[in-house]
Amino acid sequence: MTAVAATMLCAGCATAPAGPSVMVLPGTGRPFDQFQADVSVCRDWAAKQVKGAFMDAPSWEVQRRYDNAYVQCMYAKGHQVPGRDLPARTPAPPAGSPPPPPPQTPPK
Repeated sequence: MTAVAATMLCAGCATAPAGPSVMVLPGTGRPFDQFQADVSVCRDWAAKQVKGAFMDAPSWEVQRRYDNAYVQCMYAKGHQVPGRDLPARTPAPPAGSPPPPPPQTPPK
């Protein structure tokens, strides 16, 4: 009965991440052997940063924390972290400009 209770109690527990879910590229002019060594060091460091967090946090949150720590470590070692493409923002019109005409308004 105790084993069943322990299993049910831990059913909601997250597990430690198996590794990063983000891409990091070798830094410009950095040897690949150094990149691989840094990957190993940064994986260990990221795991230490989330140690114990998976006992009381959802798995997606633990993975997010792990990924953030891993990216920070790799970036600090000079490697490239590709960014996300964000939609371009349209600049606001200058103050005092009249608003644009409504759609399908004939030109004057």
